[in-house]
Amino acid sequence: MFKVLAIMGSPRKKGNTYRITKMVEESLKQYGDVEVEYLFLKDANLQTCLGCRACMDRGEELCPLKDDRASIEQKILAADGIIVACPTYVGNVTGLTKDFIDRFAYVCHRPSFFKNAMMITTSGGGGGNFMLLCLSIALGTWGMEIASKLSVVTHEQPTYNTPAEKEVHDRAVAKKVDFAANKFYRSLQTGFRPNLMSMARFQLTRQAHLKDIPGSPDYQYWKSKGWYEKGTYYFYDTHAGPIKKGMALAGSRLLGLLAR
Repeated sequence: MFKVLAIMGSPRKKGNTYRITKMVEESLKQYGDVEVEYLFLKDANLQTCLGCRACMDRGEELCPLKDDRASIEQKILAADGIIVACPTYVGNVTGLTKDFIDRFAYVCHRPSFFKNAMMITTSGGGGGNFMLLCLSIALGTWGMEIASKLSVVTHEQPTYNTPAEKEVHDRAVAKKVDFAANKFYRSLQTGFRPNLMSMARFQLTRQAHLKDIPGSPDYQYWKSKGWYEKGTYYFYDTHAGPIKKGMALAGSRLLGLLAR
């Protein structure tokens, strides 16, 4: 059985985002034995990040905020796959989801969430694809591999000229949902496999962390994992061939130039 944690970022517990996520769950269960646990950020105790940098500079255990961050982290680590579902608000994530991302800022420096992830968003019009891009950047720095993306345009009270038009719309949405769910399920079957961009990002981040203060939490974390060792191409052995490794190195140099 695959255990999936669905992190719900909508302030409405049973709105359009939940409805689409339930459709994804139903589709996943058609492909195999999948158990989905829902974590509603609306009900979680996640406080707003203070920006004090205690988690990064001294360690996340010294964060002055005492909330559900640690227990949520354990849920993420225990899951086989992650779904992050969030409506699009003004072209970006909701405030609830932004607080969730900010509370795990230290994971951007000390990646540990090596999971295949699926991202879901709903919107009343456009902006969904840009929102997914913003979300994928955060999840990618945590170590997640974005296996599937789903953006669905929904309306509170959609109007159609005929019942046939509504049926066509519903079929199109169902087909889109099933396609995205199938991609995610296949990633659960094959396991976590980083793509070329992920490997390039690792090399770029590795070079940056080599400049860290030796006693800092970031430096100690990377050193304890063996990620500073010569010949290390990713957070773990990917069995990648020399061509892919070489392309990842070249890609990291290109990313470094673009970031200047």
